[in-house]
Amino acid sequence: MTAGIMSAGRIQVRGGGLQAGKYLVLAGAVFNLALCFVSTRHWLHIGNAQIAMVEIAIMAAGFYLIRHQVDRNALWIMAVTFGFLVGAKLVNPALSFKIVHDVGIMYIFFVLGRMTTERVAWSTIWILTALVLAVGMVELIFTDMYASLFNIWDYYVQKGVISSDTVNYSNTNLFLSGNRGAGAGRTFFQSIFGPHRVSSLFLEPDSLGNFSAVLFAWCLSVSRNQPGRRCVLLYGLAVLCFILADSRFASGCCMLMLLMRISPFCRVPLVAFLCPVIVATGLTVLGSLHELPGVLPAIIKDDLSGRLIFSGRLLDYWNIGQWFGLAPSQVYTSDTGYAYVLNNLGAILTLFYLGVFAFHRSRTPESAIMKTMISVYFATSLCIGASVFTIKTAALLWFLYGVTEVMGPARQSVRPVRAARPAARAVLPQVAGAAV
Repeated sequence: MTAGIMSAGRIQVRGGGLQAGKYLVLAGAVFNLALCFVSTRHWLHIGNAQIAMVEIAIMAAGFYLIRHQVDRNALWIMAVTFGFLVGAKLVNPALSFKIVHDVGIMYIFFVLGRMTTERVAWSTIWILTALVLAVGMVELIFTDMYASLFNIWDYYVQKGVISSDTVNYSNTNLFLSGNRGAGAGRTFFQSIFGPHRVSSLFLEPDSLGNFSAVLFAWCLSVSRNQPGRRCVLLYGLAVLCFILADSRFASGCCMLMLLMRISPFCRVPLVAFLCPVIVATGLTVLGSLHELPGVLPAIIKDDLSGRLIFSGRLLDYWNIGQWFGLAPSQVYTSDTGYAYVLNNLGAILTLFYLGVFAFHRSRTPESAIMKTMISVYFATSLCIGASVFTIKTAALLWFLYGVTEVMGPARQSVRPVRAARPAARAVLPQVAGAAV
């Protein structure tokens, strides 16, 4: 969470910077669908390396656009972070430098958001929502055709997310969690949708749930009881998205964000800081109440309670080395976000980044609210996984947070920078010569 390392000075927007962020957010959301189509058509073998190259290209383009906005504080924080990771890697070979990629997405798209306008943000939201619902409806109504165009199962096998020997109980080309298992049933409208969980252009239902939570957080932050500012339609579409995905996490997260929004603490920086800390502490206590001496933590029951207990047991099982990123975790951390962050970034740097994010001075009321909504979103999502870091939805989240920093009067501190006209540049030497 690196939002705070930007200074409060003026932001200069060069050339097409106002629109460029929108296109990169859209690219981050749709490129997996495009690559899956290419893979399904057998036009090109798509593996983890090819996917990573596309992500890096998107981030590189974003970094190029914000290169003039990177200040000295940001450079120092980058240097300290990289130095710690290199040193920790020497004693913890399992440490993953992917955490740099995750933090980079936050910073790059936050700054891109600060370089644009609310109008561009709304344009991004409506375009992306239209794409999500259009693809989602095709998947829901024409499931077999969708699966023939996008073999998601094979795509994730090639990506390395699904093991090649994993049994496909659903007997479809959808993602592993694309259908509720036998006896589990959907939470929302089982009789209408059956066991199918819609993934849309994100290819996995969890990301569609995250997308709905991001939309809901934006609505809570910018909506007002004024004509044209109530965001009623977007609220409804956000709810529709988590219903289609049958995302229990997203529905619960949206409810918690709503409760936080109507509380008197929705703009308090300390609350934004404490939310993840309190939840992580509570998880650890939960794990201590379900200890199994001599048994490695594992997901015993693949539901919400089982995931929470697993996350808590893993944190409780760790020694001090794992907490500070100086020793490898005894168990994989991809299914529990808190463990993933702590074991790769270390407790000290994690708290530092959280503090920078939480106590960064909000320039608008919308920004202060959005900050707290993000804190609730991360605090809850990290209990059951690390999907909040995927560029598919993280790019949109941090882009919108950046936009809230420059809404209303704060927009006046953003000034466009236009290149001098060729004719004007040609006149300058003549003027200088005349002066001599």
